[in-house]
Amino acid sequence: MSEWALFLLLAVGAFFYWQHKRNSERSVIANERLDRDTQLFRAIKSAKREYEFYTRDQPYKFHEDGELVYETPHYAVYNVRHFAESRLGFYFRDTEEYGLYGFFAGNPGEYFDSYYRTDNTFQKEQSLIHRDD
Repeated sequence: MSEWALFLLLAVGAFFYWQHKRNSERSVIANERLDRDTQLFRAIKSAKREYEFYTRDQPYKFHEDGELVYETPHYAVYNVRHFAESRLGFYFRDTEEYGLYGFFAGNPGEYFDSYYRTDNTFQKEQSLIHRDD
């Protein structure tokens, strides 16, 4: 085998090793985000259920944008104005994370839920990538 063929073989092998290592690092980062987003998704769903249970017999009350509408020792729920969706903002005290829940009603019988990671202004939207429950 010539020196060039050996060099080429080593270069191709090094390239594939580098690609494998880079993809492995990306996989770890993606799995960590999936885990964090799934935890936040579940926390939002649980807090939303508790909030809806609390408000089911309450008379409707108009809330200003950013107004605190419900609070427990673990989280706080805020009204968030949006042009198309009904939205609630959540602040989870134990993880110091912010989440958004949005609800949009389309055609009769059609509705869409959305879940986002956000900041303390509830203006930033990063869709949650989560495992299905």
